[in-house]
Amino acid sequence: MPQSLLIMSMNGTKAREVITIDSSDDEGEQVAAAAASGHKKSPNSSTVSAKKQSQEVIALLDDSSDDDDENPVPKMDRKRKARPCIEDEIIEMESSVNLSMARKPAARKRAAPKNSSVDNNSPVIPFYLFETTSAKPPSAIPNKNRKYFQTLREAIGLDVPNRQIQWLIISNFLVDFRYVYEKLPDVVQIPRVVVFYGSYFGGMDFHQGLMQELIMKNWKAAAERNGNTVDFIRLVPGDPPKSKTNPLPVKITYGCHHTKLFLTGFDDQVSSEGGRGSTRQSMIRVVVHTANLGASDVEYQTNGFYAQNFPLKKKTVEQRSSIVNPYKIATKGGGVDSTSAAAKSTCSFENDLAEYLESYNYNTLQSWCAPTLGGSMDIREARLKRFGQGSSSTAYPLQQAVNTKDTSRILTSQELSLADLIRQYDYSSAYAVLIPSVPGYHTGMAIKKYGYLKLRQEIIDVFPSIQSLGEKKKKKPPMVCQISSLGSLSEKWLRKFCSALDYTSTHHTNPLDDNCMSTKPFQSLVKIIWPTTDEIRNSVEGVEGGGSVPGRESNLQKSFLKPLYHRWSKRDSRKDPFLTARHVPHIKTIVQPSPSFGNDRSIEWLLLSSHNLSKAAWGQVQNNKRSGGKDCFISHWELGVMFSPATLLEVCGMTKPVRILPIGYDAAQVNGTISLCDDGDDDDGSSDFINVRVPLPYDVHMPDAYDGRDEYWTVN
Repeated sequence: MPQSLLIMSMNGTKAREVITIDSSDDEGEQVAAAAASGHKKSPNSSTVSAKKQSQEVIALLDDSSDDDDENPVPKMDRKRKARPCIEDEIIEMESSVNLSMARKPAARKRAAPKNSSVDNNSPVIPFYLFETTSAKPPSAIPNKNRKYFQTLREAIGLDVPNRQIQWLIISNFLVDFRYVYEKLPDVVQIPRVVVFYGSYFGGMDFHQGLMQELIMKNWKAAAERNGNTVDFIRLVPGDPPKSKTNPLPVKITYGCHHTKLFLTGFDDQVSSEGGRGSTRQSMIRVVVHTANLGASDVEYQTNGFYAQNFPLKKKTVEQRSSIVNPYKIATKGGGVDSTSAAAKSTCSFENDLAEYLESYNYNTLQSWCAPTLGGSMDIREARLKRFGQGSSSTAYPLQQAVNTKDTSRILTSQELSLADLIRQYDYSSAYAVLIPSVPGYHTGMAIKKYGYLKLRQEIIDVFPSIQSLGEKKKKKPPMVCQISSLGSLSEKWLRKFCSALDYTSTHHTNPLDDNCMSTKPFQSLVKIIWPTTDEIRNSVEGVEGGGSVPGRESNLQKSFLKPLYHRWSKRDSRKDPFLTARHVPHIKTIVQPSPSFGNDRSIEWLLLSSHNLSKAAWGQVQNNKRSGGKDCFISHWELGVMFSPATLLEVCGMTKPVRILPIGYDAAQVNGTISLCDDGDDDDGSSDFINVRVPLPYDVHMPDAYDGRDEYWTVN
């Protein structure tokens, strides 16, 4: 039965019908959404008891449901204050947009983002932290550490002078469309937007779910009125195969879309070759991050992101830059002058990204930029004419036909699929390696393309020869795994996982062999950073913030795991260089510290990812009954980026070896205490290295192990 939604105006004096929704369809959608949704309290939720809320929340799926887990775990969101009616906010917003057709928001009084593809005036920053409430100026964070924080808008690449955003891809697990619309109101002005999501916040609450649906409808309508398009694509591996919400050939009951990714296509004004004048250049910004799109994740919890800009490819292969990634050349091509390796290096990042997106099966052919003048007028121009607004009034001027003699590299209006669009850009300067997971049963050559076997292959590329390790082989410290959810792990799976990522032994182990794994004590293989109950209770969000760390008692209480647990923060509260100790850790990292020689506290490799520690995220090697061989079964869509000194060598100039150093916690232990190292101290006595600093928000070298006072946090 169709049902009208009545919403009060801002003065509260008059009800108005805004949209008609078929409640029968929505009820079915709500049931499906509940399987992968987080809970957001409605504005009037103060009348709901905490006990009732907890019962509702316990029925929701957590960030890393395992393939053999049956009972879902909660995902909570921060309490939010009551606001005026969202419909009035949208109407007011759309009115201002339609009147001015301003294609860019007013410039904010902030410095432009610091992370261009290569910043020649400062060392490269491999990844950033989202700016939390504690990091917002004024705060106690030293000025030298502020450069490691950016806002959501800066991460995406908005608010840059003279930048024209042409298209935007949003890919996430949980999306609060209300929050997105509030923080990115100008998103309706972008010509092409595609949102891939697992679910939206509030799926267990009918009113909140209805509001999310309403915002999506209004967003779509507002975009179309501006001559633009937005597509919302929900991805649920547990739905029937090859359906609207599951593009996979199989149904994966406990799978989910857990990736966090932004892709921003834009045109920038850049200096012409030779320094004479400027020209426009189309670029893509790739942002791999760890935050769900909601206020709690972005502003109140610790999350990180990698962001790098890449230019459009030159028209011919001969015109392309000769810059390639020496990491790929030296390890895959068999020699520095290998042209085949150089060819691989320019497309490895591209192939990984394009093939990952192809798994979404989003093959709509469309133009991804504002149309060119000349030729027939397209639907966008027609719509603008219909509403009495010509292209001359927009701040996104229609592109002039490209002059064949012009040095500009501008994306044309040719209709492309998403994967083909991604392949228009040149990723040869990438200083990270993509580590994707795609749901399914991966066999043959594809078995090494996803999950932990992909990460293993990249580690082997960093350390191509076991003989070259020398003393590193004897003194390798345990790998550090910092995650926000822990799946139902077996001792055997964890051993195989750690053995595959151990650079001292992975060359001699076969991950496809069931019995081939390290026999070392677990404590020499891995440390797990997991927050204590007190750390969650004392966080800025309190216990409610713990819903973003959905560990279950049944998963955490296993005897082989307990000796591995280490605190998120230091017991000495003075050792908190980024003020992250009281912000719930939703960031996910895996780090291999370097052996300690003297005062060296560097890192061999680092992963920033959406992956938690679970079979569902990383995969499990198993027997394939059909082929009689092996396959790697993965339940989730995930995406991460891996850094090492080898991958960073090119961007740092290739003049000296690169060393990755964490900030704040990396100095040597002297007389039983840690002497913190400042950002400016890293060059003292280190002239033989180029030091790249990373803002790891915990002590990777000497985290505090649990003692009798500590109790691991669980949502139970």
